[in-house]
Amino acid sequence: MLISAMLGAKNDQAVSFDYLLNVIEMRLSILLMLFFAAGVLFSGLVFALIWIKLKWHVGRLQKQQRKAEQQKSELVSS
Repeated sequence: MLISAMLGAKNDQAVSFDYLLNVIEMRLSILLMLFFAAGVLFSGLVFALIWIKLKWHVGRLQKQQRKAEQQKSELVSS
């Protein structure tokens, strides 16, 4: 963000951004910062989804391990 702010101080030219519903004029530096922030948010969301999936998988494996240890202790005590 700091680098984009420094670049924004030098690049103050306006560009037109044509998105699905409208066209807006904004400074190039602001547009770049918005896309950078959107990329950070998107990658954070992807990371969070992967992390949740891995936590769920670890929990399932721990449950299987406890069950296997319980069966092992039952076999040893018999």
